[in-house]
Amino acid sequence: MKCRVCGVEIVDKGDMRHCGYCQATFHTGCIREHLYRHKNCPVCKRETTLFRMVRGEPHPYKVTRFLPREVRKPEWSDREMDIEVPFFDTDSRKAPPSYRELAPRFTIVDGRPLRVEYEQVGLLRRFSHNKKGMIGVAMLTAAVIMAVFSSYLVLHDPIRYLVEDSAFVNHPPTWEFPLGTDVLGRDVYSQIIWGFRNAVLISFPSAGAIGLLGTLIGLVAGYYGGAVDMVLQRISVTFLLFPSIPFVALIVHSWGPTEINLALIIGVSICLWPTAARAIRAEVKSLKTRTFIEAAQVSGAGPTRIIFKHILPNVQHLTFLYMTIGVAFALSLEATVNFLGLGNVNVLTWGQMLSFTFVATKRTMTWWTILPPGLAIAYMVLGAFLISEGIRDVVGRSTFRL
Repeated sequence: MKCRVCGVEIVDKGDMRHCGYCQATFHTGCIREHLYRHKNCPVCKRETTLFRMVRGEPHPYKVTRFLPREVRKPEWSDREMDIEVPFFDTDSRKAPPSYRELAPRFTIVDGRPLRVEYEQVGLLRRFSHNKKGMIGVAMLTAAVIMAVFSSYLVLHDPIRYLVEDSAFVNHPPTWEFPLGTDVLGRDVYSQIIWGFRNAVLISFPSAGAIGLLGTLIGLVAGYYGGAVDMVLQRISVTFLLFPSIPFVALIVHSWGPTEINLALIIGVSICLWPTAARAIRAEVKSLKTRTFIEAAQVSGAGPTRIIFKHILPNVQHLTFLYMTIGVAFALSLEATVNFLGLGNVNVLTWGQMLSFTFVATKRTMTWWTILPPGLAIAYMVLGAFLISEGIRDVVGRSTFRL
C-alpha cells in the first residue's frame, strides 16, 4: 500500500495509519504534518484528527465497500473461473479467527477489477509447509513404524539370542551383525530396533498426559480466575518443586522395577504439566478479554461452550508444543533412570544398553556399544525438538497476507 500524501510505498506496517472514513493509508509522519496544517483527510476531505487515524492496515471489507458494485462483485467468464468466487462478506467477520478457514488476499493487476484470491490459514495447513516441523513428523513416524514392526525388522532375538562362537562376543560390525555384538554376544542392531517399542510406549503416553492435564487446568484457571485460579496456581507451583529423577526413583522403589514404565509416565507428567498449564493459563486470560468472547457471553453461551468451542481452538498450539517437549523430556528421563540401574533388566531400553556396557566392560567401552543407543536417543529427541520448533514458527507467522 502507498501513502496517499507522499506516494511512497509503506514498508513498515507499524508506521501505517488509515482514515476511519475512506480507509486511505498514510505514513504516520506524513499525515501528522498534513493534519497540523489542514485539519482534514487529504483524500475524502472530512474533518478529522490524528487520533481518528487508525493504526495498521484497513480491514478488507472496509476497503471494498466504497467501490462500485460492478467492481466489488464482477461477473467472471467461464474461461477465467469455473466456479463462483466466494467474496468476503460481513457474516464471515462475526466468526472467531480460529473458525475462519479462508483468508482473502486482494490484488489489482493491470487495471483489472479487484479480485479475491483465497489461501488456507489453518494450523495444520501452515504446519505442512514448515520444513523443520515436517522433518520432525517424518522422524517420529519412522520411529513408530519401527516400533510396530520391530518383530519383523530384528535379525535375532534381542534378549535371549547369544552367539555360539565366543570370537564374536563384543565383536565389531560384520555382515551378520550390522552393528556388532555386546559383551554377552547379543546383536546390537536388534536391540536398537527393539528399543523403539519401549521409547514409544513411554514418550507418547507421557505427552498425552501432559497435554490433557496442562490444557484442562490452564483453561479452567485462566477463564474462571479468582479463588479457582489461586488454588490451581498453588498446586502447580507445588508440583514444580518435585525433582524428576528422585521422584521417579522413589516411585520405582515403592512399586518395584517391574513398573518402571508407569513410573516414568507419571514422573514426566507430574513434572511437566505445571509448565504447560501456566503457559495456557496466561494465553486464556488474554483471550478472555477479546471481542468474540464477549459476544459469545452476550449471546447466552455458557462457560463450558465458551471454553471448548471458542478458547480451546486458540490455545491448541500450546498444547501440541508442550506435548512435543514432553516426548523429548520422557526419552531423556528414561535413558537417565535406566543408566543409573533403576530399570527392569527384563525390559530392553537404550539407557539400559548404555548402563550395561559401562558396568560390564569396566569402563573399557567400545564404540559400537555406545554410539548406536546414543544416536537412537538423539534421533527421537531431535524429532520432537523439530516438531516443537515448527509449531513455534507456524504460530509466530501472521495469519493474513493482504
